[in-house]
Amino acid sequence: MKIISVERRSPILTPSTLACLAQTPAINLTSGCAHNCVYCYARGYSTFPGQGTVVVYKNTLEKLRNEYSAKRVKPEYVYFSPSSDIFQPVPEVSELAYSVLEFLLSKGTGVAFLSKGFIPDKTMALLIDYADIVSAQIGIITTFDDVRRIFEPGAASTNIRLQQMKRLVAAGIATEARLTPLLPGITDSESSLDRLLSAVSETGVKRAAVSGLFLRPAIIGSLKRHVPDSLVRPLLTLYGGAGPLAVHAGCSSVIPLPRQLREDIYARVRKAANEHAIDISICGCMNPDIGGVCNIGGKRPARSAVALQPKLFQIFSGTPRTLW
Repeated sequence: MKIISVERRSPILTPSTLACLAQTPAINLTSGCAHNCVYCYARGYSTFPGQGTVVVYKNTLEKLRNEYSAKRVKPEYVYFSPSSDIFQPVPEVSELAYSVLEFLLSKGTGVAFLSKGFIPDKTMALLIDYADIVSAQIGIITTFDDVRRIFEPGAASTNIRLQQMKRLVAAGIATEARLTPLLPGITDSESSLDRLLSAVSETGVKRAAVSGLFLRPAIIGSLKRHVPDSLVRPLLTLYGGAGPLAVHAGCSSVIPLPRQLREDIYARVRKAANEHAIDISICGCMNPDIGGVCNIGGKRPARSAVALQPKLFQIFSGTPRTLW
């Protein structure tokens, strides 16, 4: 893994191009991500530094402090991260993530994040201290770790993510699962989905967002390079003849799975979810022809004085294999 540290010149607290985050400041700590997910849409960005390279914006905390102090109206929530994971297995990123989260939470500004990574114990403790202004989405696409290693080679193991979900829920943090992307012909069978939703349910999570795999030229190239031909060839065949779909993510388009196939997959997900008492929502940004709201910015928990003095409150209250 090649780690490059640079000074960030652009503003920190800027909204994402995703329609559902248009009003929410969003922060990327890096360009590129150590998880190296082979389907990552950021691979198509002009700023993508390349496979195996992570560019760390080392001055993020300094710029954040300056921007924050200059704002007359402080942000209620900040989202991490539109195109890179906040919890990467890179010491420089882990340290930066903790310091940025600590600054925002200590100011009473909530945080929402989506992650497929390991949350260090120190950072987990911080999130728990400010549980009522933290929203978490944990990404998980399969319970089969051999499949996970192919498609998400640098991300946390399936078991670690499930354990983290359980710990977040137990701490009172608003926690959801993000079952994206569903890989047609690989992770979308009834048995696979039932196993996945069952595992999610056991963590105490009651809500999950879903979306199928969408393609761009850079993603197709990545899949062909990193996924065995026996898996990728049948997968790509399902997209044959599909035209581009304009999505609610800036002025961009993707190659979608045909609508009927997506609706069939989402119906299987809903069936499995119903059996395990989980509410399902569809990502509307990536499925504008179907619609939905995936709550990527997180549920907004009721705010209270506890958010500003979590430790003091705790002292007085005592609360503390075949897939295809």
